[in-house]
Amino acid sequence: MSRESRQHQRKIIQQHNSHVCRNKFLWILLVFILIIVSAPIWIILQPKSKSSEITTHSNRLYRPQTLKDLLALSPTDLDKCDIGLMNLLCATGLPGAENLDVQECLKQMDGIADYVKAETQRHAYRFREHPEEFKHSEAYFRMAMLGTILIQDIGIQYNPAIAFPQLDGEKPTMAAAANAKDVFIHGLLADKHFGTCASMPVLYVAIAQRLGYPVNLASAKYHYYVRYEDWNNKHLNVEATMTQGFFTPTDDEYKYGQFPCTDGEIKEYGWLRPLTNKELLGHFLDTRAICLGDAKRYDESRDMFLISASCFPGTPLRKASLQTSLQQLKEAPLGDKIDDWRKQIAGWETPPGARFYYFENRKIQVRYFVGLCPDATSSEKAVDDLKAELANYQGQTARTNSETEIPEHGQHILELADNAGRELRLSAEALPPPLNRGTIPQDYLNCIATVNFNDEDLVMDVIWQHYKSVTSDWSNQPTLLPEP
Repeated sequence: MSRESRQHQRKIIQQHNSHVCRNKFLWILLVFILIIVSAPIWIILQPKSKSSEITTHSNRLYRPQTLKDLLALSPTDLDKCDIGLMNLLCATGLPGAENLDVQECLKQMDGIADYVKAETQRHAYRFREHPEEFKHSEAYFRMAMLGTILIQDIGIQYNPAIAFPQLDGEKPTMAAAANAKDVFIHGLLADKHFGTCASMPVLYVAIAQRLGYPVNLASAKYHYYVRYEDWNNKHLNVEATMTQGFFTPTDDEYKYGQFPCTDGEIKEYGWLRPLTNKELLGHFLDTRAICLGDAKRYDESRDMFLISASCFPGTPLRKASLQTSLQQLKEAPLGDKIDDWRKQIAGWETPPGARFYYFENRKIQVRYFVGLCPDATSSEKAVDDLKAELANYQGQTARTNSETEIPEHGQHILELADNAGRELRLSAEALPPPLNRGTIPQDYLNCIATVNFNDEDLVMDVIWQHYKSVTSDWSNQPTLLPEP
């Protein structure tokens, strides 16, 4: 082989080796890029190791284990906390939460979120093919799916024992009978799946945030609802308490609805906007404080109200609301005594006889008196006086050992007439002084002038409230209650 041929062959080999090396480098680079790109996916797909630590699907990573831990969080860490976990921790230790298992509840919510995700993906074709059925809104479709599953599949519902009085126009009763199940989300995850507007919207938001939806809790007067922040700088309100349909009220419907509110209230209370996690904690602590108060754990309730107040701006209305709550707690022990006195009086039996109606009306009189009188000593004297008077009468009837019948009419009837000519007959012994002497001053007539005489209980309420407003010397009143 000639020298030129050998040089040409060597050149070909070198070119081949260079090409092979270049290809090897490209393959190594490609593999490296694939590793970098696929690493996060591989990590996500790996099964999670079991741990005693509370875990959720939420991207909010901070997980306090106790209420004390939750209250110790900085504002930054609080923003990373799951709303469902916050709500559950605020329920711990309350009546109705004796068997609360926080981790189990979180697992339930994670499972619900997985189910909602699968069902939403399975039905996504409905939105693609008929967007008009969902108001051309992906937010509407997503939340409709979530609501349908929570109501129809999970079975959450408003506790009917609380719902029906509200339908009649009564204000919502937070923590009725001190039962935390009605106002915290663990009740919705229990067997009956009962809740209220204090818990149902919270569960909606807890599940929606696990799915990555831009959803927050919002509040109106006496009410919470769900707010979805849409991509076009608009928002969708979702009413979480309606179980017979899917409702998306406007802000104005919440502003002017069953419990209308003013612009000043909206501004000072922070209504009709997304709530921050710090504000959410404040609301949950408020609910906890009410439960504690209903359970007669007054010192704990006071502490919770004070901590809750620190979660909100100190606006005049919020300060006034806090003072009202603290004053109610201060007066609560007297209220407990009043309840006990009223129960005692209601349980006293009046023997048949000439004074049967007198004592039945005196019992009404004293029950009203202790309910209005702010002085425990005066109230206790009124109760003791009635008890002694009734005991004396019971002794008299027992000694006569007679079958005396109850008289057909009571004693000392006070006859009234309103402007329309309607007449009302009230027993004087059931009225405050000086009406129990058989006369009625003009100021009392004026206060009942516009009251419907067909409602005897309402007339009695107005009379006693007027008595409270014009009577300053309560300590001398018990002696004026009985018939002279």
